[in-house]
Amino acid sequence: MVDRVQTPEGETDHIGGAPFNVAVYAARQGADVRFFGNVGGDSAGAFIKEQAKNFGPDLRLTETADCPTTIALVTVDNTGERFFRFLRDNAADYQLDADKIDWSGVTTFHFGTLMLNTEQGRAFCKSAIKQATHRNIRVSTDANFRDDLFATAEERDTTMLPFLMEADVLKLSIEELQALAGESDTALAVSKLGYKGLLFITKGAQGSEAFLGGKRMACVPSEPVEKIVDTTGAGDAFFGAALALLDRGASLDAESLEQVLTTANRSGAAATQTEGAL
Repeated sequence: MVDRVQTPEGETDHIGGAPFNVAVYAARQGADVRFFGNVGGDSAGAFIKEQAKNFGPDLRLTETADCPTTIALVTVDNTGERFFRFLRDNAADYQLDADKIDWSGVTTFHFGTLMLNTEQGRAFCKSAIKQATHRNIRVSTDANFRDDLFATAEERDTTMLPFLMEADVLKLSIEELQALAGESDTALAVSKLGYKGLLFITKGAQGSEAFLGGKRMACVPSEPVEKIVDTTGAGDAFFGAALALLDRGASLDAESLEQVLTTANRSGAAATQTEGAL
């Protein structure tokens, strides 16, 4: 999708969308990445196809001519925190066919969650996760809660949670964990969530934590930054780096996961130093 960043100085368009951001940051960490996505036959779609050539992933973009490309209106406040509103009625980003995925050589399948508020998006994810699991491919996702995609928090949680629990590797912000579990204490929230895979919790200025099967394995403080410009994409930078290290064979013991968190924190911090996600 296009991230249309709105500041007091005006609007700037950037290529974006959490799955694409994760793919780019994983590639920057040396991973061999293939990106499967869909755009509309409009000026925003043409912008994405042109801009995407400047980044690392092997692009497998399709196009739905009669659907608009999704645009995320991103407002950034004076602390660098961002707020989203999506223009995506019958949009192209979730018009995807899992049977068109090229699975050759794939070791990790990462899917985005914004599409889960649509029937088409849920059908794609169900099929793709089933195909990946059948091939013994690691599945990962990031909750990426966005307030205007569901009518209520209850609808959001009920819809998204089954897909999150299917993943072998899951990233949640501390706020997302607390919302899903209804618990403010991190360890208690993880226990209440009942997730059995590898869980990364990002906590902003408080760093990040890794849990495996509900057990805390590592906790690493944040990478200091002098001034935050824009936090858009920081979580994607974190997760892309983490997935690249896992794909290179990082083990799941405490020492290795501490190193994964350290590198991922560094990647996330660096992403806050520029406008836009990439």
